[in-house]
Amino acid sequence: MKALLDVRALKVRSHEHQILHPLSFTIRPGEILGVTGESGSGKSTLALALMGLLPTGFRACGNAALQGTELLSLSEHDLCRLRGKTLAMVFQEPMTALNPTRAIGQQIADTFRLHTVLSRSQIRAETRTLLQQTDLLEAGVSERAYPHQLSGGQRQRVLLAMALACRPSLLIADEFTTALDPQTRNAMMDLLRHHCDTHGMAVLMVSHDLGLIRRHAAHVLVLKDGACVEQGSTSSVFDTPSHAYTQALLAMSLHGAGRAPLTPLPVFGMPT
Repeated sequence: MKALLDVRALKVRSHEHQILHPLSFTIRPGEILGVTGESGSGKSTLALALMGLLPTGFRACGNAALQGTELLSLSEHDLCRLRGKTLAMVFQEPMTALNPTRAIGQQIADTFRLHTVLSRSQIRAETRTLLQQTDLLEAGVSERAYPHQLSGGQRQRVLLAMALACRPSLLIADEFTTALDPQTRNAMMDLLRHHCDTHGMAVLMVSHDLGLIRRHAAHVLVLKDGACVEQGSTSSVFDTPSHAYTQALLAMSLHGAGRAPLTPLPVFGMPT
């Protein structure tokens, strides 16, 4: 099957510093790619580079083609036409990613207004459907509620509803399950899987949760200091890790589950 996202030698620099070393990978339609590594490994930088949202002073180069469209060479105008429609992202910080001055229903509806020709009544119906799918209506959350009235986990679900609104081809989920309780986390992953299976949506899932990646991702990318130290099918990387860093991450994960003693992560130099 042809790749939906094809990344070749993607790098990110900030002035004289290499933030992200050359990364190459593909994601096929309907596939979930897990990206993991400790804090500061470059996971969020990768996500922001693909979205064209790197901070001032950061520059991405290389190739990242989404359905044949080269993302890194697009203008801001063209990126805005893609974001929310073909390419969407659930951001890591639910407490700051929503507009505090507007009701959550309005913020979800904005995506439909920008990228579809649906009528007002159709947009209202689609918005309520998304609130239902993300279990917000069941939790008693009204579309008229404002972000400050919601918990962190509820805000995270609003962000997911916004991202799924136009059924994007690629969803980038940056630690989107962190604020969710286990039951809600499973329900939201089931919702993502439904979109993958039904609409062919691909997901780049950034997560510290190795158990989550093992259960849901077909392939995994392990980052350390901005470089990929190991990648492959999730089963092969997790069952027979070849790199000491991956082995250490897995050992720490097992320790958290009470199954292995804690061992310190090894320190590696920056690749040349």
